[in-house]
Amino acid sequence: MKALRVTLATLFIFAPLQVGCNRKQTVQEKTAAPSSEGAVQQQQGAQPDGDARALFDRGMDAYRHNRDDEAVEDFKRTVEADPDFAEGFYRLGLAYNVTRQTDEADKAFEQGVKAFEKLTKQDPKNSDAYYFLGLCYEKLGKYDEAVKALKEAVKNSPTENDDKYFELAQAHYKLAQYDESVRALNKTLEINPDYFPAQELLEQARSGATRVEEFRKHQEQLRKQQTGNTNSNANNSGNGANTNSGARSKSNTAPPT
Repeated sequence: MKALRVTLATLFIFAPLQVGCNRKQTVQEKTAAPSSEGAVQQQQGAQPDGDARALFDRGMDAYRHNRDDEAVEDFKRTVEADPDFAEGFYRLGLAYNVTRQTDEADKAFEQGVKAFEKLTKQDPKNSDAYYFLGLCYEKLGKYDEAVKALKEAVKNSPTENDDKYFELAQAHYKLAQYDESVRALNKTLEINPDYFPAQELLEQARSGATRVEEFRKHQEQLRKQQTGNTNSNANNSGNGANTNSGARSKSNTAPPT
């Protein structure tokens, strides 16, 4: 099964979602509302440092208005002022990405993973913390971990959330787990029928699921064919041996002259 999964991932993800530096190319910036960190912190009975909160809000304003270098500096100062401000690391990673500082972005997302994991350990039912943890893992390309985190986000969400199901669907899609992606996307569209990115991804996921099924059928046909050839060769070999044995038997029992 592991070998099949690797093969599927190699063969079938030929049309992945475009995830570039441009903020317009990803849904995550839209879905991760700037007020979410406040909700995460309040569940812990703690609020971000006042200065850090002000810097974070400034960074969000700069980011929304394409002042990307300014956003980087504000988010850097945010996490310096409050190292436990988990969403600050996530937003810093996004700002680094749009300024094409990919190495720095990865470092910020890794710090985000640590900060959000800390929150989930403090409160194992913190849906928003799991959600942002999943987003950080997605940005790092760690889709197995993203799936685990986003499943917890969905499971523990107080209300059904289309964004959380959509991100779960994307993570499944990246792993070529198309059936799981389709299920999550159907749930997304059940909650929000007008979610256009989900509609688009659903077509791709269904196409991927069809390709996987055709591939598996082809592999099964090859297996049966190989099994049949092996049995046929074994039978032919046995028949040849019986013929030779019979010939030797006749020779040995011939009467003397």
